[in-house]
Amino acid sequence: MVSATDRPSGYSPTQITLHWIIAALIVVQFVAHDGMEHAWDAFEDGAAVAAGDMPMAYLHIACGLAVLVLAIARVWLRLTRGAPPLPANESAVVRIAAHGVHGVLYLLIFLVPLSGAAAWFLGLGPAGEVHQALKTVLLLVVAVHVLGALVQQFVFKSGVLTRMFRPAA
Repeated sequence: MVSATDRPSGYSPTQITLHWIIAALIVVQFVAHDGMEHAWDAFEDGAAVAAGDMPMAYLHIACGLAVLVLAIARVWLRLTRGAPPLPANESAVVRIAAHGVHGVLYLLIFLVPLSGAAAWFLGLGPAGEVHQALKTVLLLVVAVHVLGALVQQFVFKSGVLTRMFRPAA
């Protein structure tokens, strides 16, 4: 684990790439989830899944598992390399909010795919309900995260958003 004094000045190219790949996969999951919903509804009704729904269901499964694997890599990198500190002039409220939002995001990028996998692969209906509920929470937390990054960049002019586009030297 990285000590507070050994924290990097910015994110590595790998950390930035993982951030944006996970973000893109989450967007795909929200946009292209109909096939999985239809497949799950058929499963719950004991009916056959329409052939046209299966490719999108498989895409949903593959993207969800990819999010989980990449989240593991991301956490490992964060623990071994660290993350840059928040700007020194940030208020305590902003720091607490930033840490809270990031903590919840990390938790959700594990819990949403795990609950979906438990529902699909183990046939656990309650896990599917948890997956649905967490999906909504994830959408809201992502919106708060994006809004916070934009406020940081354009209102506070802290340069925080730039760190996710430009690797540390």
